[in-house]
Amino acid sequence: MTTIGFLHPGKMGASLAACAGGAAERLWASAGRSPATAARAAAAGLVDAGNLAALCRRSDVIVSI
Repeated sequence: MTTIGFLHPGKMGASLAACAGGAAERLWASAGRSPATAARAAAAGLVDAGNLAALCRRSDVIVSI
């Protein structure tokens, strides 16, 4: 399975992450992010990798929008 890391999921990034739902494990990094970002990530079904370094280690592809 491909793992996709989404950097700082805003409205567009969270929408894209939600569309990728069945195709891959989807990660984000919560360190230093706002409660609003955390809510969007949760709604999109993203799994928290904790920090950017962990997201990079675990991801096959990284998306930044």
